[in-house]
Amino acid sequence: MSATSNNEYRENAPNDADADDDDETEEENSSDEQEEEMNVLEQVQGLFSSDTYPNVIEMFRDYQSDFNLVQFLTTHKIVSQYDYIRLINYIRREKPSIDDLKQLKQSTSPPWADDKYFETVIDNDPALQLDIEEDLNQLGGLTISKSIEENDQLAKANQRIRELEEMVETLKSMTSRLLDDQSTGATTTTSPNVKTKDDIQDKDYFATYNHYDIHKEMLQDTVRTESYLKTIQENVDIFRNKIILDVGCGTGILSMACIKYGHAKMVIAVDMSDMIYDAMAIAKENNIDESKIVFIHGRIEDVKLPVDKVDIIISEWMGYFLLFECMLESIIFARNAYLEKETGLVLPDDFSIHLSGFHSDSLHHEHIGYWSDVYGFEMNTVAKNILADGHVMIVPAEDIMTSDCCIKTLDIYTCSNDDITFTQPFTLEALKSSTISGFVCHFDVNFAKNLIEKVHFSTSPRSPGTHWKQTVFFLPRLYNVQEGEEIHGKITCQRHPHEKRGLIIHLHVFDSKFKFYLE
Repeated sequence: MSATSNNEYRENAPNDADADDDDETEEENSSDEQEEEMNVLEQVQGLFSSDTYPNVIEMFRDYQSDFNLVQFLTTHKIVSQYDYIRLINYIRREKPSIDDLKQLKQSTSPPWADDKYFETVIDNDPALQLDIEEDLNQLGGLTISKSIEENDQLAKANQRIRELEEMVETLKSMTSRLLDDQSTGATTTTSPNVKTKDDIQDKDYFATYNHYDIHKEMLQDTVRTESYLKTIQENVDIFRNKIILDVGCGTGILSMACIKYGHAKMVIAVDMSDMIYDAMAIAKENNIDESKIVFIHGRIEDVKLPVDKVDIIISEWMGYFLLFECMLESIIFARNAYLEKETGLVLPDDFSIHLSGFHSDSLHHEHIGYWSDVYGFEMNTVAKNILADGHVMIVPAEDIMTSDCCIKTLDIYTCSNDDITFTQPFTLEALKSSTISGFVCHFDVNFAKNLIEKVHFSTSPRSPGTHWKQTVFFLPRLYNVQEGEEIHGKITCQRHPHEKRGLIIHLHVFDSKFKFYLE
């Protein structure tokens, strides 16, 4: 308050007692400000080391070349003192490295968002007293408000760029099916600093695993999760004192189980998605010995492990139709690069894909027949496009009309990237006189080689449901079959030429050829 306004206030004050009270209040406020300023200027323990700094300002100035506080707050839109306090307590408690923090992407749910990080780690921590609105100007004349304003403008520009990129990708996907059979055979050399289309698709793929819902869906798949846990719990002697590599660790549940139930010597948990930061906190929450678990953020193909070889590789890599998403390539890379060649294990290790014929009036109408009459309008154009896709859905066991045929087996110890592409003839027997409206594929998984207790699960329509469901290929018309009749055909699986993790399935059956896309 200025001297003039003080005088005006005194002139209008009803009595001297009120004026004295106001003076006391101003003195208390001044005292509080001085106390806060003193806290900021007190010695402080470093955020990323045990070093002691003369004050908070000097600490952040020392970090500025490697960890620019203003830039970090701006990137992650930390504009409130509450968010800043949680960030500091998160760093104090979880001890991420500067490199870990640099790799964090902007998120609406950053790892420090949990209210538990309001609990201070160091009593009267001077680092918590830094006012991000008032004190940041001491770090080079910058203020968070100005930075946020500039960042918002940049964010809007980037958002527009992303929208345009999405429009381009949409147009590409609309034309890709017309181009997939055309190959020029030309090769190009790309600078390592230039992002390729594969890099962009990989980024989008891994970003889908940043969301909690997908991890919840996988964890709630009891067939999947309990099969892995059973393998560890019933084969303790296989895991005991071993070095384990968990490829695509997600929430870290398998990594923690290897330590808690399998008594592993060390687990190296690798994941490209930001979920790995949650996995770190989850391991700490469950008191997992930090000396026995190492988290690494990145693609297994790009990171450097702290060991030359591992005893066991464990991973839940399977996609729809087993091979969709092509994560098999990452497992093969890890196997070739890190697995002990004579005694190493990869879990699971044995897989097979199966095909059968089915008919379901309800499924066919829901996905195909519906479009023939939409409020009195024919929309068969949409139906034709839907027929070109493979669909992931649950097929009731009673809708299976034929025997099933194994169309692909996979031994994780001997398979190569070439196994993603295959052609296989098949023969199915009609179990009853009926109609065939499509074909359904499922896969089986085995934990087998060198295990004391072997574990098996299936994604078959005749088995308990899983989050993989089944992969369905609808036919453009219905085909009648008689009980005992044999249906001969051939299936080909090939990589999608324009979608790195996509597949194209060709079916030759009923004297016709059909093509389906898994994208």
